[in-house]
Amino acid sequence: MMLAGRIVCILAAATSYSAAFSVNRSYRPSSPMKLYASANSLVVISPPGGVGEVSAVKAAEMGASVRWFVVSQTGTKDVVLSKESLDNIAAAGGAVELAGAEASTLLLPSDDPASAVKAVSAWCGSAQSIICTFDGMADASLKVQNQDIVKVWENAIKVAAQEAQKGVSGTKLTILDAIEDEEDKNKSGGLDGLVTSLLGGATQVPSTLGEALAGGPVAVTKLRHGQLFGTPESSPDFSPLVGGPRKNPELCEEYTMRAVRVDPTLSVSGNVMMGSTTRSSRHAVGEAAALMALKKVSFKDGIDVCVSSLRGSDKPTIELWNEDFARLEKALSTGSAAKLFEAEFSSVSNVERLADWLATKWAPAVLRTYDIATIRSGARPVYARRSADASVDIVWQQLVNYESVTVGTMTIHVTSKGLTAVRGPGDASKGFGNISKKPLSGEDVLVRRLADAASQAVEKGLATKLKIEKKAAPEPAKEATVAVTSVKAAGTVEKETSSDAGPRQAGARRSAERARGSRANTDKSE
Repeated sequence: MMLAGRIVCILAAATSYSAAFSVNRSYRPSSPMKLYASANSLVVISPPGGVGEVSAVKAAEMGASVRWFVVSQTGTKDVVLSKESLDNIAAAGGAVELAGAEASTLLLPSDDPASAVKAVSAWCGSAQSIICTFDGMADASLKVQNQDIVKVWENAIKVAAQEAQKGVSGTKLTILDAIEDEEDKNKSGGLDGLVTSLLGGATQVPSTLGEALAGGPVAVTKLRHGQLFGTPESSPDFSPLVGGPRKNPELCEEYTMRAVRVDPTLSVSGNVMMGSTTRSSRHAVGEAAALMALKKVSFKDGIDVCVSSLRGSDKPTIELWNEDFARLEKALSTGSAAKLFEAEFSSVSNVERLADWLATKWAPAVLRTYDIATIRSGARPVYARRSADASVDIVWQQLVNYESVTVGTMTIHVTSKGLTAVRGPGDASKGFGNISKKPLSGEDVLVRRLADAASQAVEKGLATKLKIEKKAAPEPAKEATVAVTSVKAAGTVEKETSSDAGPRQAGARRSAERARGSRANTDKSE
C-alpha cells in the first residue's frame, strides 16, 4: 500500500497564505505542529526525489521534525512515500511536512503577486539545520532536453536556499558533485543574465549553492559524492531485486554496495581524493547528510568531505559511521589526509605474507580488470613491485617520446594493525618528481579494490577483523517496590489435616472383583 499526495504550490499573495501552507496530512504521522528551532528540526531544499528525499526521510526516521520544500519544474508534482517509511517515521516520533513551488515563481520579483520568494522563509520558519542539493534534476533534464530550463531550475533552488537559511541557527549543509567545480560552473553569468532578463530582471541569484547558504556565524559544510546511483527506498519505484522476483534473484546495487567511506575532499597538500569513476549510493549520501545535519556524528562545521560507496552487503551502523568520522577528524587534525586509503585490523599474523599476497595475487588481478585495461590515453597503472619494508608500489607509466616514463606511484604500506595507501611521485629525472594533485587514471578503482582486499584478507586468514565495541544499552529503570502494611487478623485458622496414608492403607477395598484372571479361576474350579 502506498500513500500519495500532491505538493502544495506556494503563492506569495497574502490572501493565498492559508491555502499555501496547508499540507497533506498523510505525510505527517504525528499531530500537526509548527517547526521551531529545536535540536531535531531540519529544513530540506531540493527537487523531488533523489538525495533530498532520502535525507528528509532518514532524518524523520531518526525522530526529527522535517520541512521539505520541493522545487519542481512543472506546477504540480506528485510525491509518493511508502507506508513502511511513514510507519517508521511515526514509530520514531518524527514528522515530515511538504510544500513546494514552481521554479519560475521563485525567480520573479518579490513584489510580484505570483512570486513565491517571501513564502519560502515564512513557511520554513526557524530550524536548527538545513540541507540543500541539486540532485533530482538529472532524470528530468534528460526529458526536458533544454539547458536553459535546467539553469532556471538551479537558480530557483539557490534562491529558495537563500531565503530558507535566514531562520537556521545551526548546521548548513550542501550536497555537491565531487567532480564538478562549483565555483567555475556558476561564475559564468551569461546564462544567468538571460534567465533574469526573461523573468523581469529583479531577483538576485547567488552564484553558488554555498554562497546561498552563507551568512551568520556558522560556516557552510560541503558533502560531496561521486557518480550517484540508486533510488530512494521510500519511492514506489524502488525494488531490492533487479527485474523483480525471479527464479535466481539478484540484489540491486543499493544492497550490494552498502559499505561506505568518508574522506576529505582535498588533502592538506591540495590533492583531490576522488576520481571520475568514484560511485556513491543515494542511500549512503542521504543518510550521511541526515546524520551530519542532526549532529549524530562528530565533525566541525565548514569541512569539505566526500562519501563513496564500496562493495559490501552489511548496512552501516551508527558505530561504523562514528568510526569513519573519527578517522576523518583524525586525518584532518594530524595532517594525514594525504592518505588515499586506510583500513584497520585487530592484528596481522604475518606482515610479509600479506604484502606478498597483495603484490603477487591481488594487484595483477586488479590491473587486468576492464576499468584499468580500457584506459587508452595518458598514464595508466602498469605493474606492482614489492619493496623490502613490507610495502607494495603500484607504478603508473606514460609513453613520452616513445619511451615509458614513470609518472606516479601508489604505495601500500602493510603494518601489524592495518593497510595504508598514499600517492607518490614518479621519476624525478624525467620531470615527474612532484606528487600529482589530481587523481591518477584508475586510482579510484584501485582504492575501491583495496577495500575489497581488506575484506578478502580477513576471509583468507591473513588478518583479523577489528571489533567495534558497542555501547552498552542503558538498563531500564526498575520500578520501586510498593510498601505493604500488614494487619494482624483476629483469631487463628486451623490447618486442614491430611492423612499421609493412601486409600488402600486406610482400609479401602475394591467395590467389585477385577475382571482380569476371573475366567482362568472359573476354569480351574470346573
